[in-house]
Amino acid sequence: MSLLLDKVKEVAKTLVPVVVLVLIICFTIVDVGTDVLVRFLVGSILLLIGLTIFLWGVDLAMNPIGEHMSKEVATSKSPVKIAILSFLLGFLVTVAEPDLLILGNQIEEASGSTLKSFLIVYMVSIGVGIMIALGIFRLLRDRPLNRFMAITYGIILILGFFVSQEFLAIAFDSSGATTGALTTPFVLALSLGLSNVKGGKYTEENSFGLVGIMSAGPILAVMMLSIISGQKNIHGDAGEYIIQKGVIGPILDAIPHIFMESLVALLPITILFFIFMQKHIVKGVTAGAVKG
Repeated sequence: MSLLLDKVKEVAKTLVPVVVLVLIICFTIVDVGTDVLVRFLVGSILLLIGLTIFLWGVDLAMNPIGEHMSKEVATSKSPVKIAILSFLLGFLVTVAEPDLLILGNQIEEASGSTLKSFLIVYMVSIGVGIMIALGIFRLLRDRPLNRFMAITYGIILILGFFVSQEFLAIAFDSSGATTGALTTPFVLALSLGLSNVKGGKYTEENSFGLVGIMSAGPILAVMMLSIISGQKNIHGDAGEYIIQKGVIGPILDAIPHIFMESLVALLPITILFFIFMQKHIVKGVTAGAVKG
């Protein structure tokens, strides 16, 4: 219960100043309708509740999943298994990242549906998965981080000359979106777990760096999307923004879509975790039966 209260305080400290600032602007500079203002207050309360539960769930579920899965990766002797499992972990946790889902929707709207939201989300997630796999191999084999990053960002620098300004901007925004409240704690837990299992002289140093490696994946993925697809310039049609009427109606209308989006995003990594947990349970039961 103390963890939940800590999360409430943490969210409130970041949310309340924004709410106060918006209210000051609404009452002094911008003329905002009553419906919009009340909907903003209701949304702020929902955000406080939802983000608190979300961060609570990350600490209770996603971090332990990262630590358990890291043991599976670190104890495996098959390079192919390590590569596939590392890629799946990076890919699935990024697909579930709320910040990336929001960015994908905004890019789709801004580009006039030229770039679909699911395309951005899945391309970025593939980039993260590949870089997580490469980063884990680097960690397990004690390769220098500075050389790895120099090569990675050298490739990004070269590709930057062949990508349009729009895609370059999207690439770096995508990188920022993957360092959200879900992906970063999970990758840190994965990195820490790998370092502890591996041990050695540089355990503490190896606990860090994987998030930085991961962040290069979205940049490379979006750049490659631009080069492969041949798209250079994207633009949407400017239209008049129509404010929805009512307070509860717009919120209730959005709930089914958001719920399904969240369910689809979280379901794959949950299934993957339960598959591996089931395997460990079967191993434990078999080992117990043999000893008995």
